[in-house]
Amino acid sequence: MAGRARPVAPKPPRAPKAPKPSPTPKAPPRARGTRPAAPSSDARWTVGAVAVVALLVGAAATLSYLRTPHRGQGAIVRITVDEDASAGSITRALWDAHAIDRPWLFHLFAALGGAASSAHRGTVALRDDLSPVAILRTLRRGSAGLVRVTIPEGFTRFDIARRLETSGVCAARDFLAATEDPSAVRAAGAEGSLEGWLFPDTYDLPPDSPAGRVVERMTEAFARRFADVAAAHPEGMTRAADFAGGDERAARRAVITVASLVERETGAPEDRAHVASVFWNRLTLDDFRPKLLQSDPTVTYGCAFMAARVSPLPSCEDGAARHAITAAMLLDRENPYNTYAHEGLPPTPVANPGVRALEAALTRTHDEDVYFVARGDGRSAFAATLEDHRRNVRRGLRRGDAGALSP
Repeated sequence: MAGRARPVAPKPPRAPKAPKPSPTPKAPPRARGTRPAAPSSDARWTVGAVAVVALLVGAAATLSYLRTPHRGQGAIVRITVDEDASAGSITRALWDAHAIDRPWLFHLFAALGGAASSAHRGTVALRDDLSPVAILRTLRRGSAGLVRVTIPEGFTRFDIARRLETSGVCAARDFLAATEDPSAVRAAGAEGSLEGWLFPDTYDLPPDSPAGRVVERMTEAFARRFADVAAAHPEGMTRAADFAGGDERAARRAVITVASLVERETGAPEDRAHVASVFWNRLTLDDFRPKLLQSDPTVTYGCAFMAARVSPLPSCEDGAARHAITAAMLLDRENPYNTYAHEGLPPTPVANPGVRALEAALTRTHDEDVYFVARGDGRSAFAATLEDHRRNVRRGLRRGDAGALSP
């Protein structure tokens, strides 16, 4: 109806307000001019100690690696160092040759040590059981590329040939052929071969050397040493010349041959000259007949000589298998070196003597002993008569230490 007031609709209730988030508690105010608290001294000491220990452990491990030999077989390996070689290429070559482990660590020290600039260019030979330090030393200029070979006193040329081949210097066959080269044999004053004229010493030799050059170095060394010994003992050379009828070359051969027998028969310095005297007496005393030297080393050398040059002797096969001298070997006249069957000196020396054996051959004692037998203690018992010699043998047999009758 007109003029009547209309009812007012009620207002909807307001939504409640969300509560305000409580404020994040603030750090207490810091006084002006102050700094945050530093770590305690104990914490700093702990961190420093850990770092020092880590450094020491690392250094010890590194030093151990550098000085520890590689687990090789002692075989000779070769690497090629090119003109533009780097520490990386050298490391890779050594790794491929199975001469190192941990190549990353070796490369680090090769680079730091300047191996690339100091290494010998060309072929470098080294053993596969060297430590990294030894390898780096080998690679340095002046020592790299050489193989150190030691030839002991009393080695035969067959022994030397095997050692040179094993060391990677030259083939055994080539070395033996070079020791029989007629011009080299003639120039040295030898006969048949250069056995006896190859001086036992330590040599630094390039790998894959020409065999003739290796032989030349050994004979040159022997010539120098023999000249010194002969000059120091002129009386001994005079006696040798008398034995050889005034032939100086024959006298030298006789001295060297006797020295080779001494080298193989005894290692006792006190007995060397006495052993030499026994052989000279057997050769020169008128009442000693037949003039058989009866030296076991000559027999075994003949076995090796025949096996290498002609064909193996049947008499040597059983002895070789047993590593002993047999009756068949002593009776075999087919062995040209058998001084139980052939009188006089063997055709050539039977080993390569050192200076002490050469001196012994020129300073024999003034006695008439013609027998000696090993006592078992490294020394020998000597006798001028067969009866005394047999007594020495029986005495040794009672002690259980006498060697075979020799000679």
